[in-house]
Amino acid sequence: MHGAKRVVVFCCLTVILPAIFIITPLYLRHNVFSDVIYAVAESDIVAMVDGISSVFCQAHYLQMNSSFNAFQLKGTPQISNKRKHIRLKKSMILPDDTFEYWGFFLLHGAIVKLKVCSRYDGSTILVVKGDKHLKTCGMLEKNRKALNTKMDHFKVKVTFEKPAVEIAETDENSMNTAAEVFDEDNMNGSNKIKLDSNKSISIMSAKNISKEKMNATNLNHIDNSEKPFQNRTKRETNFDAHIEHGGTAHNMSEDSVSSFENELLTCYDSQILLKQEFPPSHLCTDVHYLENSSYMQTFHEVESDGYYYYIFYSDNDFVKNDIHAVFDIFKPTYRFSNITSDKSCINVTECLFPISFMSDETVIVEVPTRDGIEHEADDITYLLSRCQPRMTVYMIFPILVLVLILGCAFCEVI
Repeated sequence: MHGAKRVVVFCCLTVILPAIFIITPLYLRHNVFSDVIYAVAESDIVAMVDGISSVFCQAHYLQMNSSFNAFQLKGTPQISNKRKHIRLKKSMILPDDTFEYWGFFLLHGAIVKLKVCSRYDGSTILVVKGDKHLKTCGMLEKNRKALNTKMDHFKVKVTFEKPAVEIAETDENSMNTAAEVFDEDNMNGSNKIKLDSNKSISIMSAKNISKEKMNATNLNHIDNSEKPFQNRTKRETNFDAHIEHGGTAHNMSEDSVSSFENELLTCYDSQILLKQEFPPSHLCTDVHYLENSSYMQTFHEVESDGYYYYIFYSDNDFVKNDIHAVFDIFKPTYRFSNITSDKSCINVTECLFPISFMSDETVIVEVPTRDGIEHEADDITYLLSRCQPRMTVYMIFPILVLVLILGCAFCEVI
């Protein structure tokens, strides 16, 4: 029995442990700390944390086919008093019982002002807090099967009226709330809906309307079953993410589904922050109408980070409805002003940051806003994040293999 134990110990020291010490660094290098591809869009602010370690990486390499800004920070980035203002204009044509949505990743403190109008009756907006990819409860798939045709998903144009700008720093003690901002917006009435967790959305119109309050149930996060792009595409660790667009507005079927609205409300039950119809106007033919005429406007002050979706749908059995909307989004920014030149890369296509051993440094990438984009496909680019291995750490593993082999040989000699 004593001899059998010696054989087992000898096999462990000469075969199993050396194999572990050889396989482990290979697995770490080619799987855990392999290249990561992030799908990013303009105005994104993304933390590069996947595939990076201060122990196994001596440098962090970034590369993208368009320009970006990158900053290496210690610890968690701090939010600045400045906000980035982005204006988005959107136009939609919705047949009966169809919907179209626009999604944003919004941080705590962000404010969304939405101006919207429709040409005909039956238009409604839902504001939903969901997951990274909005669930559609089979409504998208049902319409695809019914049509059995190729869908053109990029007919709606997205344009920036002006490049993103930063609002000057303000004193938070004297800073207006969303409701106060509304009172100063030359509107004649407001209807503010209070939500749980102190979330609020204010609805404005050109006519006086009575005030009413309602409670919403707690928001639930939903499971995301969709697989990421390619094998290592990541977008989960976003500080600020791109606009998401989708819907069933390509449904041209003549069959009217009377339960469409019920399906929609059931699908997003407990996640709805706002449901509001908006009055029609025969003058609502483009987004310019919203600049010169009366319209409905909503304010949304974000109290928790998350993905927020603005869903437009039409319930008009006779005509396709024209809906026009203008989003004014005021996004929080981060304190990058105190960062030295060796810890930042400005307007570059590739960048390299050294990583100190056992440090808590994080690289934040900011994608600048261009003057305009034609549609969502133009808005997505891919950012490569690469860990340059710290060879002194990886060399420990083969050295341990040699130590084990020499130790076993020495024991055999004794």
